Amino acid sequence: MAHKAYIKFKNLLPASLKEALSSINQRFFARRTLQRKYGSWFEVDWRKKFRTMSDEEWIRAYDDVWKNHHNDCLDETDSDLILGAIAKTSQRTQTPISTVLEIGCGYGTLAIAMTKAGYGVTCLDVSTEALRKAEERAKGENAQITWHQGFAENIPFPDKSFDVITCCHTLEHVKDLSQTVNAMKRVARLAVVVLVPKQRFRLYAENYHTQFFSTQEDLIRTFGLSDYECTEIDCIEHEGEFQGEALFYVGYI
Repeated sequence: MAHKAYIKFKNLLPASLKEALSSINQRFFARRTLQRKYGSWFEVDWRKKFRTMSDEEWIRAYDDVWKNHHNDCLDETDSDLILGAIAKTSQRTQTPISTVLEIGCGYGTLAIAMTKAGYGVTCLDVSTEALRKAEERAKGENAQITWHQGFAENIPFPDKSFDVITCCHTLEHVKDLSQTVNAMKRVARLAVVVLVPKQRFRLYAENYHTQFFSTQEDLIRTFGLSDYECTEIDCIEHEGEFQGEALFYVGYI
């Protein structure tokens, strides 16, 4: 509740004042605050280091996140929104949707919801620990899902392997944005469904974000598709970890 109240209060401030307060926090307080809150497992200088980290270091970092912190950015509202976009894709293309690839499945919230909706779901995540937790949760809910460990930049499937690709609260985490987007468009047959925070770059923050989308145009330009829908959504009232403004994009291949 306190976090939601803080976000609502901050959103009432003029943009110039919010930016000034953020700059002061970044310069004098943010780094030490993160170190005190999370301790040694959290890589406080992630945005300075991520481009030079090996794949093994990257996997280990995200495994540490999942071992030390419950990270479920999605809630039922997001799942309903994404399921609606998949259904709309089917109507729009007059093609039944049967297969979905989720990039960055995390705790499995969306994957389980899509499976229960009748889709054949495959999940790809960089973290072996996230996959372990998601698979364990899916078994408890009798959801049959295929799991793969790997990087979004190198999706290990042939061209047009899946009707739809979902990538929710994951695109902001990738090392190479262009390579990831090209891989998504290569593997998708009908559409890509993307949900990302609406954020500006900050050097120190409570996440491992590497890519930033502050406007709808940022996301539209990233995918370069001529047929798309892109909207801003308000997630402040959500019960999941992410509470703030987000961008929701559906690009048709």
